[in-house]
Amino acid sequence: MKKINLQQFNTLATGILSGIVLPVIVYLIMYYSKVQDVRVTLFSNTLVISNIIPIIISHCVLPNLILFFIFNGLNWTKAMKGVLAVTVLLTVIIFAIKLIFSII
Repeated sequence: MKKINLQQFNTLATGILSGIVLPVIVYLIMYYSKVQDVRVTLFSNTLVISNIIPIIISHCVLPNLILFFIFNGLNWTKAMKGVLAVTVLLTVIIFAIKLIFSII
């Protein structure tokens, strides 16, 4: 029986992809757990109008911390860098949104 080498998934692309996909999954779980009757576009527009997008993004990024520690436990440093890069990028986006809405 052929043994699968999991070390092949220790790439920057794996970290970036999983760091992007996990927050999207968390957003969809939040959407389907809160409102089932409203379309996703209307739900997103309501979030923008009520100025809670930074809070939602923050909640969606938190599971990346768990993913970071999983990759750390597996000693996948390249994948950790990818998750960290996406998390930092989303954090910068949160600060930019807060800055823009505080000026307006």
